Amino acid sequence: MKSFRMFALLGFVFFTATVLTSCLSSKDGDNKATQEVIALYQNGTLTQAGGGTLVPTSSSYMPSAPGIYSFIIEYDPTTWNDNKLNVTITSKPISLDNPNIRVGEGTGNINLYELDYNGVKPEMFNQYYMLVPCFFWMDNVDVNDYEKELAKHRFSLLVPEDLHNSDGVLNLTLIDDVTDPEVDRYKNSWQYQAFNLQSVITGFKSINGKLNTIRVWGSVNRNSYDPEEGRTDRTRYVDIDLTPFQ
Repeated sequence: MKSFRMFALLGFVFFTATVLTSCLSSKDGDNKATQEVIALYQNGTLTQAGGGTLVPTSSSYMPSAPGIYSFIIEYDPTTWNDNKLNVTITSKPISLDNPNIRVGEGTGNINLYELDYNGVKPEMFNQYYMLVPCFFWMDNVDVNDYEKELAKHRFSLLVPEDLHNSDGVLNLTLIDDVTDPEVDRYKNSWQYQAFNLQSVITGFKSINGKLNTIRVWGSVNRNSYDPEEGRTDRTRYVDIDLTPFQ
């Protein structure tokens, strides 16, 4: 099952984003290593979650527009200097940006599989971007049809109409809507999505004067994709501490 084959890789890459001291593969006799990473491309610069900068070579694939991307790099770990690393981007960058943020309440037409799996959970990439691993139920398709199945899912973040919260907690709800809810889904997989919350965070702070925590809710059921089978709306949540970004 394709679902969790990449957990160790992507979880490790994200949570140790600026260290880059281990590799997926290396060649005997040299210092070359390859690794899949996630970075923000903005103003011509690639920045990782901890603030480290990737400096791509002229032969690198490059993102076409600002945003959060995942891609594979080749690098020499010994060249890490002044929080910068020279890299060659060897795969076409995949955009993780998701613009589906809207005000309102509700649920998706399908359950989420999980919000937190083995410590892989929503985290802030920087003070405004939230990186969310969306764990979803999928059709019984061949792994080669993964992208086709993923295209049927629309992940969205719902923002409450009333942002007042004296505790400084911003409640957001992650939902999944599929184009074919009548189809049975018995497998599960996941995909990172990056949400730019700058306008939401700015509005929340202007009303409450502070933002301490982002709480991500979701209707989760590891046993069934079907919303009618024992789901209680907003049954699970994950807290993200905003203290490091104050």
